[in-house]
This record gives sequence, structure tokens and C-alpha cells, in this order.
Amino acid sequence: MEDILFSRRSIREYINGDVSEKDLNYILHAAMAAPTAMNTRCYSFLVIKDKNMHKKIAMQHESAKMIISAPLAILVVGDSNIAFKGFLPQDCAAATQNILLAATARGYGTVWCGIYSNLNKEVSVAKLFNLPKNIKPFSLVVIGKTNVKPIKRNVWQPEKVKYETWNK
Repeated sequence: MEDILFSRRSIREYINGDVSEKDLNYILHAAMAAPTAMNTRCYSFLVIKDKNMHKKIAMQHESAKMIISAPLAILVVGDSNIAFKGFLPQDCAAATQNILLAATARGYGTVWCGIYSNLNKEVSVAKLFNLPKNIKPFSLVVIGKTNVKPIKRNVWQPEKVKYETWNK
């Protein structure tokens, strides 16, 4: 199997086909395996399969229009009442990354549609899903089968690595 850490890419084109319950459960288990500050596990996940809701999301979130052709998306949210000292974004980012990698491992295409730190998106998504004030929308991950075969690229940039101090 190809190493998913280097083969995962943002996919915005989907073909017909559902995400199986077995695969969805694997993806959600992986999301919940993400580390959190002080093990608060402040994240939660809203699975969105309803096509009418997909249309509403696409109308409100210009970067998520591809959701129309996908079978589902997962909204990653964090509970600000239990997150440790402002670490909610890091905790939700780790869960989001695990979703992306788990879905890739199961043969799905994904794209991370950012919500956090765009106040307009945060407010509109919170309103759309009737989220309580302490539940903060962080990201929307669109997931589905795809025919897109991403071109492999070399992302290694040794000049980005420093040892011990910045000036060496």
C-alpha cells in the first residue's frame, strides 16, 4: 500500500457511491484517536448526509461547493467549555487530520474546508446547525469516492529544517 501521508491530496471531484458504515465508523474512530491537550477530548463530529443540507452549506461556504456531489461531510466542532486553555483549534485540527488520513486509507477523496478563524463562516455554520454557544465549528471535511488520481509531488524542502537554533 502506498504511504497515505504522502499520497493524500485535497480532492474536490466525487463520483456516485456512498461511504460505507464500516468505513465511516473507522474514520470516526480515527478522529477520536487524535490527541488533545490534557486529554480533554473536546471535539465532536456531525455527520452530514442530507442533500438539502449539502445545498445550504454550498450556498453559505464558497469553498465547500463540491459538497453537492459528495455523499457526506463531517463537521468537526469543539466544546469551548471543556477545551484546555485555548487549545481547541489544535485539538480539532488533529482530529481533522486524522479524518483526512483515515478516509484516504479507505480509498476516499477528501477536502478540508476551513471554518475556524473566519468569523463569518463560524457564525453562519453555527446558525445553520443550531449549535450551542460553547460548540465552535472548526472544519468541514467533504468525503467521497473519486476518479481523480492526484499527481505525486515532492514536498521535501530541506531548507525548511533547522537544528538547535534558527541561525545555523
